[in-house]
Amino acid sequence: MCGPVAVGAAVLVSAAMQAYSQRQQGKYQSAVANQNADIAEAQAEDSVNRGNIAAAERRRQTNQALGTQNATMGALGTDLSTGNALDIFGDTAQFGQLDALTTVNNAQREAYGYQVQSVNSIAEGRAARSAANSAATQTLLTAPIKAYGAYQMAGGTWSPFTQSNAAPISSAVGTKTGR
Repeated sequence: MCGPVAVGAAVLVSAAMQAYSQRQQGKYQSAVANQNADIAEAQAEDSVNRGNIAAAERRRQTNQALGTQNATMGALGTDLSTGNALDIFGDTAQFGQLDALTTVNNAQREAYGYQVQSVNSIAEGRAARSAANSAATQTLLTAPIKAYGAYQMAGGTWSPFTQSNAAPISSAVGTKTGR
């Protein structure tokens, strides 16, 4: 069976290992959160790029529709410089541009959502690290009390609270008496 001092020392070593583990866990959670933030930023950038590509495709389709309308009306002998022809061309161009801008706007909104997610992930990482550091500090601060309790439970009798006088200097190891 271990002596009271060994039991108290074991509790202190265990607390130190627990505090180290808590700090490492906080670092890991922080790293994961930062990685998630990086992924969210990449998703935001991808969203903007996809939106711009889709908007360019919509503009290309609009130009193609305008060309088809122009060719069809010209083949039918319609005066392309007045009246209904101009109204149709204007409406096609207007709604094509509106579709392109809506596509870009939607992509920007999606990107904003990913950016918010990124900021939240960074905050989660900081909170995880802070919580782990607090837990490690608490573990280290309460370790001496737990070690003392384990020491007493193992039969230790020394108490810092019951000694009324400090030990005389002459009783210290390595000192000479009688002078």
